[in-house]
Amino acid sequence: MKRIVNFVKNTFKDSPKENKEDIIKTVTESLIEKVEDLVESGYSLDDAVDKTVSEFGSADDFFAETDDKPKRFKRSKSLGNYRNDLIFSFLGTAIIVGIMAYINYAFTPSIIWYVVPSIALLWWPVVVLYKLLNKKENKKGENDE
Repeated sequence: MKRIVNFVKNTFKDSPKENKEDIIKTVTESLIEKVEDLVESGYSLDDAVDKTVSEFGSADDFFAETDDKPKRFKRSKSLGNYRNDLIFSFLGTAIIVGIMAYINYAFTPSIIWYVVPSIALLWWPVVVLYKLLNKKENKKGENDE
């Protein structure tokens, strides 16, 4: 059972110090009981320990189940990020349309075909602008409350 104790100590070495000893003790007892149950059901000791360790997962999985560790929130984009995205989308669209126009006039000047893909490509900055305006509305709504 020393493998279980070492596994638990290594798994929770970076956990919060205030509950660390209690967590290690509780998890160790639980895993030892699981190993004993597996041995009683016919597994060898090594197989039972391997199965228990592999099914346990990681410390993040443990904290996700017990909710002792604060949840990590998705980092939200600021208005500056959305403005940068909008500038990038406009510049990217302009470059791509320019390349298509050059290819059109250089190789097939009698047919103006680059307009159709350019119209489709214009949806990129429109969508980014929509996201920026929604973000501004959400910020405005938060400030009003």
